[in-house]
Amino acid sequence: MGVPRYTFTLRSDGRDNNDEMGIALTDNASAYRYACTVARELMRCRETQTRYWKIKVYRDGEGPVFDVLFATVDPTLDHLRRELRTLVENVSRKTGALKDVLYACELSLRESRSLLARSRGKPYLIAEDGEVTIRDFDQPHGRVNKDR
Repeated sequence: MGVPRYTFTLRSDGRDNNDEMGIALTDNASAYRYACTVARELMRCRETQTRYWKIKVYRDGEGPVFDVLFATVDPTLDHLRRELRTLVENVSRKTGALKDVLYACELSLRESRSLLARSRGKPYLIAEDGEVTIRDFDQPHGRVNKDR
């Protein structure tokens, strides 16, 4: 058995940006350090706007091993007392969850408008930003059918 390959998914504003290539690392601890380094680089000079982002880490294509919330590795929070930093991290976690819900609502609204227009024989939005508007619910977990 060789060195495991880790891939990463950046979660921001309800959207996932997947790393398809990945990187070979010796163990989960190395992958965690790597994810923390990437998070710090991505948030540099815009910490307050990105604290709710997170990186999900996958090993050898399996389910997520762990995730890294950007607020937990934000060096601009290092001067805070532990209790206050924990509060900022919790708010960041909740902000991320709220952003996920808002994005899901946007998708549902866009899909509803398209379905209504299609049912009336009117033009409708087929895709936006590379995402198909009307999901195929025959797919597992309501995944988008990219073949439409």
